[in-house]
Amino acid sequence: MDSQYKRLKVLIGDDHQVVREGLRMILGLRDDIQVVGEASDGHEVIALAEALRPDVILMDLRMSSMNGVEATKHIKDLYPEMGVIVLTGFGNDEYVFQSLEAGADGFLLKDASPEELTEAIRRVAQGESMVTPSILRRVLDRVYQSPQHPEELVEHLTKRELEILAALAQGMRNAEIAQELHITERTVKTHLSHIFAKIQARGRVEAILYALREGLVEVPLTSTQSRMT
Repeated sequence: MDSQYKRLKVLIGDDHQVVREGLRMILGLRDDIQVVGEASDGHEVIALAEALRPDVILMDLRMSSMNGVEATKHIKDLYPEMGVIVLTGFGNDEYVFQSLEAGADGFLLKDASPEELTEAIRRVAQGESMVTPSILRRVLDRVYQSPQHPEELVEHLTKRELEILAALAQGMRNAEIAQELHITERTVKTHLSHIFAKIQARGRVEAILYALREGLVEVPLTSTQSRMT
């Protein structure tokens, strides 16, 4: 490997040692990923996140002392640029919503394939997001049942910001949005930062869900299942 090549630093947070060892083994086979630490509860995750500054954290939800939802919220408040992927064996909707509202950038079940896991890490490290399709379906079902009040949000977003938010909800990556709107990726990232600040979203997933809930964009479930920014 080129000595100049930057490996993605990953921190694993899970209270089961066998799970941590399994994840370390899987990720150890990837040349572009390095597991820099392991934690068994939320407090340890936060401490190691501060010390090691990983690119991505794999976060279990059910941990002793402090659970994954609380740890995720704490970390995203302190380090919004740090990616968090919730990895759990539980498909309970409330855990999904709580973790996404806490700012998680991705949500995978523990039966995800090694390829899905590594793809999620790479995408989240690039500032994108990834949600297991089965989980996304339930999230969207709930979002579409929520009351809509689009006027207030429309007043705060510019036309260009609405265009980018719609593209985001359609599953487009930053490079694709830039190409579609004939702007640079850096400009896309700047607009996204403004959008997140205006709607008080901690990340891309929360921004998309907010837009869907407020009726600003409509995304067919079938297309969103196959791609998630």
